Amino acid sequence: MSTPDALHTADDVNALARALYGERAPLDRRGVIHVTALYAERDGALHTLRIGPHAPKSVYDFFALQLTRARADAIVITGQILRDEPELQYALPEALAAWRARHGHVGGPKLLVLTSGNALDLTHPALHGEWASPVIFTGTEAATRLRPNASCTVVGHPEPSMAAAIAWLREEGARTIAIESGPSTTRPLYESGSVDQLVLSIFRGPVADEARGPRLFANEAEVWQRLGTGTPPVVRDEGGGTWSFQIVPGV
Repeated sequence: MSTPDALHTADDVNALARALYGERAPLDRRGVIHVTALYAERDGALHTLRIGPHAPKSVYDFFALQLTRARADAIVITGQILRDEPELQYALPEALAAWRARHGHVGGPKLLVLTSGNALDLTHPALHGEWASPVIFTGTEAATRLRPNASCTVVGHPEPSMAAAIAWLREEGARTIAIESGPSTTRPLYESGSVDQLVLSIFRGPVADEARGPRLFANEAEVWQRLGTGTPPVVRDEGGGTWSFQIVPGV
């Protein structure tokens, strides 16, 4: 298997994607795609990994994230993610951009930030990127307050939520929507059967307390019960433990 830093063409991206997820991986599936990195406790419980210097690193997990972004018409994050990652930016390496174009995507996706509007840093680099077009999705009062100082589109909604954000993006023409947020905002999507695909990376190994996030699934069995069997997991040794990668169909 090649490494993500050795990708130069769309064919290279396709080869690594197939090596990671299998020849029949549903990379052309439309709908709501949740991409996430979790760690497995000894009892099988699956928790999110908090982004930061203490989290285990994997170049293949980052490739999985970038590949999902390359598939998307829109990406949804939260204001909390911007606070947790003050230097976060959205752009694709040349090879992934070529792979995206080959699959019929012209230009970049929308980057929707679901937020209450409180403590939102309007100077954050993700809100000023050239590849993904940022949109702030918030309550009507917060939208009125933010618009005069925002350099991007601000949408006010009477009841902002993940479901409302997805509905708005679909009205805007988005067919593939990548979700990059954590349990508090994504769990309702699973409960309502709104996730069409889960791009899942699981780390097994020691995890610092600072990198331990909240639980997303009770255990791995719940993933298969809720979503069905995914592609056979591919395992790599990285970050002081093992990572497994697979794509799981939605409900």
